[in-house]
Amino acid sequence: MTSNNSFPNITMTVIFEGSALNRNEKIGGNILSVKKLNVNGEEKTYLSKGAIRHYLFNTLVRAKKWKEAKILRDGQVLQFDIKADDILTCEELDAFGYMNTTYGQTRKTPVHITKAISIFPYEQDMGMYANHDMVRRAKEQGSLDSSANPNPFNKEEHTSFYKITFTIDSEKFGFDKWIVPVVKVDEQNQSILIKNEPQGENVRIIPYISRQDDKDRFEVENGIIEFGQLENGKYWVTFKLSPSVKQKRIHDILTTIHSGLIAHTSSESNTIVPLFTIIGEVTVPSPVFHPFIDVKKAADGRFEVIGIKDAVKNDWLKGNLFFAGCERLQVQNLKEFDNLTKNESWDAFLTAVNLSNSETNEGSGY
Repeated sequence: MTSNNSFPNITMTVIFEGSALNRNEKIGGNILSVKKLNVNGEEKTYLSKGAIRHYLFNTLVRAKKWKEAKILRDGQVLQFDIKADDILTCEELDAFGYMNTTYGQTRKTPVHITKAISIFPYEQDMGMYANHDMVRRAKEQGSLDSSANPNPFNKEEHTSFYKITFTIDSEKFGFDKWIVPVVKVDEQNQSILIKNEPQGENVRIIPYISRQDDKDRFEVENGIIEFGQLENGKYWVTFKLSPSVKQKRIHDILTTIHSGLIAHTSSESNTIVPLFTIIGEVTVPSPVFHPFIDVKKAADGRFEVIGIKDAVKNDWLKGNLFFAGCERLQVQNLKEFDNLTKNESWDAFLTAVNLSNSETNEGSGY
């Protein structure tokens, strides 16, 4: 089998401004809280990895037409239905992984996400709200007595810059491996049959386009499926995404993060749009920028990103690098980096790491 790592591992740290983006449980019955944790003695708010994954995937569905995986109910457990899809046919299974106890298959996510933790501490801000308009209209329509009052409720509020890192393991992206009891080839119907039990039902029926050189290697929609038998009689099955589709999916993820995510909490539309971005290719898929990047208030009263010089002194970084701030969140104009090339634009970086617009790359690449 050939290497699946034809694209570099990528790590991308961004800073954005958000406001109460991840609600927590209610306090005292009518106070909506925000998720908080202690960081170096300060109470800060955060967005969980699950919340960011939700916002990212919803944006990919809306903007890039990604496919939602089907859901299987096994008793009281809900899980992705890998009988209906695999990583080749469903972007969600490829990018975010799955665990299916029914068929005994698990795949870790190749898109790793940190918590988004606020730069500034939470100062116990709280707002009081009430449904004044609905009460007024109900009074006018005769549904409520004229003496009725709105029911007040409270929300913890916090507006801050947040820091988060996304890291893509390109070796795992677009690749999956199953161990199953039975694999058969139905040449008449040109299909691969994967069974969970020798006499059981088919877990997957996968049509193939062609068989390569009379081997157990098949071209299918979006990639290649290959299988072989183990010493214990079971079979390994590998799913390998075509380079052009893999490139498009990684490009979709990076450009979606760069452009901004859809985020709605408590009926408010929020921003997860990067004010600062630093992105680079790494030999090991690790969030190497994350612990160094921070924000401070400069002498002129503006906010400034610090830590870039330290962040890029890492042996896992190779080749290409890009970072940029904005008028509101400035960065120093650093140009000299040992053994690294600072690309002058976002598009230049994507081109340099072979992740530019996938429509420009023709062919399967096999």
